[in-house]
Amino acid sequence: MTDKNTVDKTPEAIHVMFNMISRKYDFMNNIMSFGTHYYVKYRSIKSLNIKPHDNIIDLCCGTGDLARIIKYFHPDACVTGIDFSEEMLKIAKTKNPKRKIRYLQGDVTNLPYEDNSFDIVTMGFGLRNIANAEKAVEEAYRILKPQGSFLHLDFGNQNFLSKIYETTTPILAKMFTENYFSYDYLIKSKQTFPSPDDLIKDFENKGFIFKKRNDYLFGVISAETMTK
Repeated sequence: MTDKNTVDKTPEAIHVMFNMISRKYDFMNNIMSFGTHYYVKYRSIKSLNIKPHDNIIDLCCGTGDLARIIKYFHPDACVTGIDFSEEMLKIAKTKNPKRKIRYLQGDVTNLPYEDNSFDIVTMGFGLRNIANAEKAVEEAYRILKPQGSFLHLDFGNQNFLSKIYETTTPILAKMFTENYFSYDYLIKSKQTFPSPDDLIKDFENKGFIFKKRNDYLFGVISAETMTK
């Protein structure tokens, strides 16, 4: 990143940053969330009406948690994970190689798929890291089949728990990582990210139809499900 005091979302900066933190990414997620991120991911996937043999893609898949959870609950589904960071994808591929998930490196603002290709599109904790988030949402809409579902999962409304998270994360990052400034970025990106209500409006402006919203951990995390 060019300046650790600013939110630099240029593709080059994001690529470098996530490659750097990939080795300890899962470890830090466990510490920062006290393991609750697994619960949230499981609950958000369970809330989807996934059918056997559905074609599903997880955008900004990182180390592959959502893709693996989908495959665990729905072993007959065709699951793809795509991410900008090759180092994150290397970890995703090694965490459970028997689940037959396809992982590929790519840019979610320019997806290599035809219109109406997927029954379900998911994106967890990724949209706020994309400089051209508007284009990423447009791509999610484009590749989704009519009546398909788009699940977006990320931080929700500010409250006392989110304030605790913002206070403890930099401390934990300095204790356990060499790249603590990357977690300063995480806090800034969280603070500048739209609220769930604003996100729903943004999604609707791109053609999505609001289906439901589930809040977790007293609203610290929010999952918005839209349809096409």
